[in-house]
Amino acid sequence: MSDFLNVISGFFAIYAIIWGVPGVLMSAVVGLGNVQRIVFIDKQLAKDLDKLYDEKGYLRWQFQTSYSIVSRLTRYWIAYPFIRYRVKSESKKFRLFMWINSIGIWSWLLVPCLSFVEKLM
Repeated sequence: MSDFLNVISGFFAIYAIIWGVPGVLMSAVVGLGNVQRIVFIDKQLAKDLDKLYDEKGYLRWQFQTSYSIVSRLTRYWIAYPFIRYRVKSESKKFRLFMWINSIGIWSWLLVPCLSFVEKLM
């Protein structure tokens, strides 16, 4: 069992390291780039669009900051395996983008946990 955890932990650690730089760049592109990127992601995955957008369909000002956009994007990446049923688009590119980033962010979360469990065994 310890060898199995070691292999799984190693896989996720390698993926986390490889994904780290592109993940930061992707979050910077979404956070600092055109607001239409996060608008598209919100429309695909948000549970309550009325909270994020006003009655005219514009993103509310408090949700337009780079910090707000990147933190919302990160939460989408973490939650994606559980909320993927909300996706309305048939775009395989979007789904691939979300899965790659979801596995990347989960790798950063799983590696310390798996290492801790391995040390307990």
